[in-house]
Amino acid sequence: MNIGNQLGKLKKSDQFCIYLRKSRADAEAEKLGEGETLARHERILTELAVKLGLPIGKIYRELVSGETISARKEIQSMINDCYAGMWKGILVVEVTRLSRGNQGDAQIIMDCLRYSNNNNGVLVVTPTKVYDIVQSSDDEEYMEFELFMSRREYKMIRKRMMRGKLQAVVEGNYMGSYRPYGYDILKTKTGRTLVPNPEEAPIVKNIFEWTVKEHLTPGKICKRLTSLGVPTYTGSAEWAIGTVKTILTNPTYTGKVRWNDRMQTKTMVDGKLVKSRPRSNHTEQYMLYDGKHEAIVDEITFHAAAARFHSDKTKANLKLMNPFAGILICAKCKKAMIYQGYNKRPNTPPRILHKSSQICNVKSAMLKDVMNAVAHALELYIDNFEMKIDNLPNIDENSILSRLESLQKELIKQEKKLPKLFDAWEDGILTDDEFTRRKLVNKERIESIQKQMDHLEDSIPTRDEYEEKIMCLSDALKSLLDPTLDADIKNTYLKSIISSIEYSRDNNTEFILDVFLKDLMSISNSIGQ
Repeated sequence: MNIGNQLGKLKKSDQFCIYLRKSRADAEAEKLGEGETLARHERILTELAVKLGLPIGKIYRELVSGETISARKEIQSMINDCYAGMWKGILVVEVTRLSRGNQGDAQIIMDCLRYSNNNNGVLVVTPTKVYDIVQSSDDEEYMEFELFMSRREYKMIRKRMMRGKLQAVVEGNYMGSYRPYGYDILKTKTGRTLVPNPEEAPIVKNIFEWTVKEHLTPGKICKRLTSLGVPTYTGSAEWAIGTVKTILTNPTYTGKVRWNDRMQTKTMVDGKLVKSRPRSNHTEQYMLYDGKHEAIVDEITFHAAAARFHSDKTKANLKLMNPFAGILICAKCKKAMIYQGYNKRPNTPPRILHKSSQICNVKSAMLKDVMNAVAHALELYIDNFEMKIDNLPNIDENSILSRLESLQKELIKQEKKLPKLFDAWEDGILTDDEFTRRKLVNKERIESIQKQMDHLEDSIPTRDEYEEKIMCLSDALKSLLDPTLDADIKNTYLKSIISSIEYSRDNNTEFILDVFLKDLMSISNSIGQ
């Protein structure tokens, strides 16, 4: 079908615009040397306009990669201009350039094409087809389906990318966009890793040693580095406290790589989608794996340094005495249980007591008894996860991944069938009834494949997750029972795995501890004093 014939009769006053948007796939293609995408698309559409005799009044160039319309200024401007009656039609290289957003975004596009120009609508012109959703219900259906498939493809691409990145991290590759101070990024045939920077790595070691051995605060470290003339990551002569804290809390320096340490959050602000990636220092929100790179500091030094300026400490120069600071609370009122030492009575063992005992009248307990109770609870958790591992079904993960790959190929194959169905219908090869029937079969097949993929993904064993929890629990247990470790280091280990410990005791009865792990159920543990 000649697309020139699809345009119908045009008025001299009819004006058209061109909309250009660069996709993620375009950016990857440019890296491979395929040339600048927007310039190529502009040339294609400009030549198309000349061929069809369409006057171009404006070219909208979207230079940002936004998932939603709210993040794309140019398409917002174009939509407003369409409603103002400026354009008879929009030229795009393909319909998917208009939107890959959610259903709401797709509806915004469809409403614009339908109701602009006093409900006369706006045409969409591509190199292969002209869409007139006001005059043709088939065009309307085709357009809606194209926008739907565009969103689906976008989600699939993101899902595949995330799977690939996670697998790369599991294999020990460094996936950060920027190098951490002290390292350089090294690209190999098997992935990306880090190598110590000969000038910066010794500085990183000094920062940790000054923190652990000299008990310097991040502020004092900044002053020392600045006075020594050591340049920062950016080459600045002056160091910031936040930079030092970032170094001291980054497990990359222990030879680890992390995943999801900066999870993307999405919030609506004044009707617009705002994305952010806040840095998290909480291990429940990210996963650690052994990296391919060389460690600059050992793990003991790392944890000892991190504990020195933990955010829960009340004073930077005050040594923490309570290993349960920030996590041990009263079960009744949820207020803190505090440490009570007896400096003037050295033979009196320290106790754990209520910060506001007059309110709840909760009896105290000896610190050593509370520590033993928590240690017992951690042992129960470890036994529980080991039992879960033993009871995992015998599933071949490789076969699951192979099946997923096969289904992925079949899904792509089925998705490619729909445009061919439309072409056959437009050429008169298929009747309306046959087209509708085949399109329905195609849709049902796509949905069936997706359900199978979702089921297989859910069936992958959680052995790695359990083993990771066991490792974290074991580290916390060892630190708690180690008499040579300071309370602040014990506290750091415990906070990495425990969200809270609820304490209760009435009169002279046994005290009860409910130990709550992060993102897990609680185990109640009672012990007599």
